[in-house]
Amino acid sequence: MGWTKRHTTTRPRNCCRFNLNGLDTEGLVRTSSGDFWIVEEYSPSIVYADRSGKILKRYIPQGHSLEGTDYPVAKVLPAIYGKRKINRGFEGVALSADEKKLYMVLQSPLANPDRKTGDASRNTRVLAFDIPTEKVTAEYAYRFDVSKEFDQNPKNTPDEMKLSGVVAVNPTTLLVLERTDLVAKLYSVDMSQATNILMTPWDDSKTSPALEALDDPLKTEVRVLPKTLVLDLSSLKGVPEKIEGVALIDSNTVAIANDNDFDSEESHYDAEGTNIGKGKKSQILLIHLDKPLPLPAENASAR
Repeated sequence: MGWTKRHTTTRPRNCCRFNLNGLDTEGLVRTSSGDFWIVEEYSPSIVYADRSGKILKRYIPQGHSLEGTDYPVAKVLPAIYGKRKINRGFEGVALSADEKKLYMVLQSPLANPDRKTGDASRNTRVLAFDIPTEKVTAEYAYRFDVSKEFDQNPKNTPDEMKLSGVVAVNPTTLLVLERTDLVAKLYSVDMSQATNILMTPWDDSKTSPALEALDDPLKTEVRVLPKTLVLDLSSLKGVPEKIEGVALIDSNTVAIANDNDFDSEESHYDAEGTNIGKGKKSQILLIHLDKPLPLPAENASAR
C-alpha cells in the first residue's frame, strides 16, 4: 500500500540518500471528521494526515533519528520498536468507536536481541495509543500459533507467521488477523485479561532473556492476549491466498481483502515490458459470521 503526500521537499535527491519523508504504509483508518490515521512499517511509525492527505504529524520510536522531514515528528513510541524486522513493522491499525484510541499490531516479532531470535519467536506485540494525549498507554504480548499446526505446508517456518489486520470490537476486545500466505484465521483477543508490559523491563533491549525469546511468557508473569478463534478463513471455499486486510461491517459481517502483489510473483514480461502475470486478482469478500461479535450496544447494528 502506498501513500502520496500533497507537499514536496526541497531536499536534494540522489542515489546515496534516503528520502526521510518516505513511508511504507500498511494500515489506514478514517475518522468521522475525514482525517486519517496511518501506520507504516519503516520506523515503524504512526502518521496523522488531514482529509486532503497532508501529513500533519508522525510518531516514531524514542531514540530514532528522523531530522529534516516536511512535518513535525514526535518520539513517543517505545525505543525497542526500533528493533523491528525489516519490512515487518506496523501492519494494521484500528480506531476505537469513540475515536480516542488507536491499536497497532506488529507484523512479526522484533529482532530482539537479534534476528535469529526474532525469526524463531512466537511473541509479537500490540500497542495502544491515546489520541488526545498523543501517548502510548498500553502494550500487550500476542503469541502466534505453532506454525506447523497453523499451516501444514512443509515449507512453512515460524517466520511465516504474521499479523496483518486488526479491528476494535469494543473497549476490551480486538479482532486480529493472523496468517501465513496460505492460511488465515480471525481471532478475538481480550485486552482486559492480558498484562500491560509498557514501560516494564520487556521494553528494555538489555533484558535477558528478551520477551521474544520466551517459550512460556506466563512463567515470567506475562499474560499474553487470550485468543478465541472467530473464523478459519482458509476453510471457506473461494477465499484467495494472502489475506491481509479485515474490516467490520456489523456484528455479524466482516470484510476481508487479499494482496495480489500486482500479479507480479513469478510473472513474465512481453517485448514491450508489460507484465504477464498469472491472473491473480485483488478481491474484497463479505463474510457472514455464525456468532455475532460483542459490539457495544449502540454500534451493534451499524458502524
